[in-house]
Amino acid sequence: MTLSLEDIAMITGLPIEGRALTGKVRSDGWRQRVAALVGVEPETSTHETMKDPRPSGVLFSWIQKHFRRCPKDASPDVVERYARAYLWNLLTQAVLPDGTGDTTLWMFLDSLCDWDVKWSWRSAALAFLYCQVLLTMMHFHYNK
Repeated sequence: MTLSLEDIAMITGLPIEGRALTGKVRSDGWRQRVAALVGVEPETSTHETMKDPRPSGVLFSWIQKHFRRCPKDASPDVVERYARAYLWNLLTQAVLPDGTGDTTLWMFLDSLCDWDVKWSWRSAALAFLYCQVLLTMMHFHYNK
């Protein structure tokens, strides 16, 4: 069984038709942007000689740890943060997964900051799929 984009639209309430999800992705300050949108800043590597283990996002387990259950008496702002974290996690696991299989990519979180913008998640998912297929083909070609 496979989820269709129509299924995702019904589950999440996100549009599949609308503005193209394009633009430049800024990696600088992504942890601070995550904190601004979901209220928790991802940890950085504390060892000075160690490369950041997750420069492209956070582990799915990080989302689970911080956003497993929304508090019952949460304010509307907190509920919105939990909803944004839930959609971010869902989109990056089911619709826009990366090659690691365990990372929630930060680059899609900015698109969830304004609920009134109607992005075409259908075209974003299709473009992302084509990009992943191309990267996989290049990987196999160069690693023969």
